[in-house]
Amino acid sequence: MTCYTGVKATENRGDVMLTRRECLLAGSAAVLVPTTPGKSAESARIPDPASPLPHKDAFFPFANTYLNCASQHPVSRGARRALDRYLDYKTFATDSDYSNGAVYNRNLENYAQLINADVDEVAYVQSTTVGENLILKALNIPEGGGRIVTDDLHYLGSLPTYAELIKHGMDVITLRAEDGRIELEAFEKAINADTRLVSISSVSMVNGFQHDLRQICEMAHARGALVYADVVHQVGSTPLDVRETNVDFCSAASYKWLMGEQGLGFLYARKDRLAEIKRPWFGHYQLKQRHGLGFPSPVRHDEAVEYEHHESALGLFAMGSQPNIIAAQLDYSLQYLLDVGVERIQLYRQPLIDRLQERLPQLGYASITPRDSATALVSFRHDGDTQQLHDKLDAAKITLSVAEHHFRISPSVFNDMDDIDKLIEALS
Repeated sequence: MTCYTGVKATENRGDVMLTRRECLLAGSAAVLVPTTPGKSAESARIPDPASPLPHKDAFFPFANTYLNCASQHPVSRGARRALDRYLDYKTFATDSDYSNGAVYNRNLENYAQLINADVDEVAYVQSTTVGENLILKALNIPEGGGRIVTDDLHYLGSLPTYAELIKHGMDVITLRAEDGRIELEAFEKAINADTRLVSISSVSMVNGFQHDLRQICEMAHARGALVYADVVHQVGSTPLDVRETNVDFCSAASYKWLMGEQGLGFLYARKDRLAEIKRPWFGHYQLKQRHGLGFPSPVRHDEAVEYEHHESALGLFAMGSQPNIIAAQLDYSLQYLLDVGVERIQLYRQPLIDRLQERLPQLGYASITPRDSATALVSFRHDGDTQQLHDKLDAAKITLSVAEHHFRISPSVFNDMDDIDKLIEALS
């Protein structure tokens, strides 16, 4: 544990930097699950989620100081153990009570709880982008015409989608960031009576800027428009309440802050919007029940084939088999996030972000993240010599995201102030 004076802990928890006296009293702050007969040494090293952050022992030792969780989050010890349990089952060599169906349902329930949704409002999707494109199809875009409002802090991979929609007759307005943020007044001017959809990233992948999603939804709904949010950089790292924001649709992959892997994510669709949109594709996973389908069937050819869709997000968006191995990983990770609490994660992380915002501009790296940001991503400009920057980071054994004119730092539950100071020293 590293101690920094001047910052008080709250609620008698070790989730923020402690005073020197508190640190000495805390002693071994990383509370571990006690070893019991029959438990492996590996499982005994998995910390209790209620123990003070950082949870270094929850993850395997890193080759480098890892500050790049916005690109992909490391696999935890607990998730690895869940993967091993699934693989043991998958050998079909031993008796196992493992149930893919139970894991499937539990993940939907846990994700719904994480964003304060009902379970019938969430469905699995392959990725954030798949979820976004499904919503476009469900809203009959571009066939139905109208305006879409987005911005240049949205996911870079989505911007070509909206450029293509212009070619198909959509009126697309892309708002430009100033000083690393998009002001609400810009949305106020852009959303008009012809606007069908506002499509944004609730937290930007570029610099961590967080939209006031509730205010944007109020503006859009007042003009008859709906709101889609890419929440991949919010859910799991920064509190998200779909009821409080009143967002209509949102999606997120699992390999970032949900501590999963590429290939599986979640789509949320507000319950009262389901009847207003069309089914964007068709598949038997959408079916609640069926009768008379397939060969051999007792149903005569002249009898009607019957089936019924789920009256839920699954009934509209479910498609094909899910990667059970990633679902196994999420079975641990989602519960871990619920047990730790996203609010605790944010509270613990903020002093790390604040220190970067204070020190790096003093070293000549101008921040492009608003100073009042409370998300997990913070970005700074560099002089354009990416090779020199890579050389510094490689020499110090630090991993973060470097782009042509900026770099991005994204700490998680295992990082501490020592990691931040190591980066500051390397960039000095």
